[in-house]
Amino acid sequence: MSVFVSEELRLGSKLENLGVFDTLLDMDSNYFINIKRLKVTEVPEFSRSYDKINKYFGDIGTLLKSSNNKEDKLFRTAIKKFNFPEVRGINLGFSKGKYGAGFGKTLKEQIMKDAYDIINSGSEQPEIFHLTSLFEENVGPDRLSDMIASLIYDDIVVYTKKICVTLDINKEKYPHIEFENGLMINPYKKCELLFLPVDLLHELPIAKDWDDIDRVCSENEAIKSEINELVGEKWKKITVSQKKYYMKEFIFKNPTILQKVISNYKATAVNQYDINKNVDYLIEKIIHIILKESNVVPESHKDSYDSTLEILDGYKHWVENQKGYSVLEGVSSKNAEKIVQRTLHGLANYYCDSNGLDISPESNTGRGPVDFKISRGTDKTVIEIKLTSNGQILHGFEVQIEEYAVSEGAENKIFLIVDNGVHSERIQQVEASYQRRESLNENPAQIIIIDAKPKASASNF
Repeated sequence: MSVFVSEELRLGSKLENLGVFDTLLDMDSNYFINIKRLKVTEVPEFSRSYDKINKYFGDIGTLLKSSNNKEDKLFRTAIKKFNFPEVRGINLGFSKGKYGAGFGKTLKEQIMKDAYDIINSGSEQPEIFHLTSLFEENVGPDRLSDMIASLIYDDIVVYTKKICVTLDINKEKYPHIEFENGLMINPYKKCELLFLPVDLLHELPIAKDWDDIDRVCSENEAIKSEINELVGEKWKKITVSQKKYYMKEFIFKNPTILQKVISNYKATAVNQYDINKNVDYLIEKIIHIILKESNVVPESHKDSYDSTLEILDGYKHWVENQKGYSVLEGVSSKNAEKIVQRTLHGLANYYCDSNGLDISPESNTGRGPVDFKISRGTDKTVIEIKLTSNGQILHGFEVQIEEYAVSEGAENKIFLIVDNGVHSERIQQVEASYQRRESLNENPAQIIIIDAKPKASASNF
């Protein structure tokens, strides 16, 4: 299970209260530094960061503008200057291990060659480099975030040291942790730990090659206008690679059009992002909260069925009595079911590890996936989860879980209903089906109901 800084250092909600991003120590979180947020941030340590970035890009642009060809000394100097090693300590991006992507030699040279062509076509604005991902292969917001982090590294260090002083994160308080030059060394990645304000972050698009180019283009009115005029409906049919080539050749190398694009880009504001909208990060947070607050006590002698009941009882207690229901408020049905499945799995995984049980989320042996299977050898229990907002809830009870049980060779079946306040009347339909099937000795799945409807504040009574 992943480890948050706040847990490792026993900080509770102190980071959150200071507006500091509570990063994972052992893997990267899917966020990136948004350069547009740097332009408007009120965090004092980053007040000059945006201008610093643009000056740096402006200097590279000057070198390329002064260069006579793509082989001379000025051009090679520009390539050397376009050097942005990954800042591992911020723990952002797609990487699930210790190392991220960064910029390689070949990619740097290609970007410089394209920037040379663009600048020498008549455009010199430093914002060209902000938009590299629109025209360059293998460049997305994760690499741009690395580039930005490298350029403002000194500002990040100053901010991190301020947070460390504020929260007493030092060798005296944490003697088991290594420190170097006033910075904590991440015990999992063996590199310095750097803090960032939530104010600067945005969600990383879920596409490793950043296929999200269509959305970006549609949001920039100047780009959208040119695409509609020159390409029209064909745009939808061409590949991402072809789209980036088109952007480079017909928009970025046309100074008149590019001026409109950059003006539109400058005028566009990016509001502060709510990091809890990132479902993966939210789920990871919730799992840790549940494990701290759940009343599940491992009992190794229990079989898979009784163990499952104990797990679900702990989860039910957290949802109904410890405001666990609040994490589903305002969440789409699809994401809500995902949150329930994965947070419950996090709790169950901890329990099973402590009891010598096996847990298989979305196990599939031929008839479709069951949400969970908890087992010890031939002793198996299958669990199917449905929210009341799911129109397939009755089908799930009468058909799905029965097929899953046959497929898994399991006699024990539990059907978990989470009442999120949408179509709660469906519970009665499932219960009526249970009564009818039980009277016919059909051995229906045991029903457990969790009330996840928003609760009124005690002050309202």
